[in-house]
Amino acid sequence: MREDELGAVLGIIANVLGCRVEEVTADVRVGSLPQWDSINHMSIILAFEQHLARQLTSEEIGSLETVASFAALLARQRDKAET
Repeated sequence: MREDELGAVLGIIANVLGCRVEEVTADVRVGSLPQWDSINHMSIILAFEQHLARQLTSEEIGSLETVASFAALLARQRDKAET
């Protein structure tokens, strides 16, 4: 995962959760922060859909449980765009 992808993920998640970027690390997952509940998880997914300018598939949504999984999704999106 590239630093710019991780930075984008951290920024989106922190913005949705209303916390500082420093509070969100690569190993943070759904439920590990008090504000990352199921409602905010859906808000994070919606924010990613806006960032990617497309709807996520149900398979993609099901795989998104950690900061790292969101960054991996961004990396896959970039790889598709580059080919």
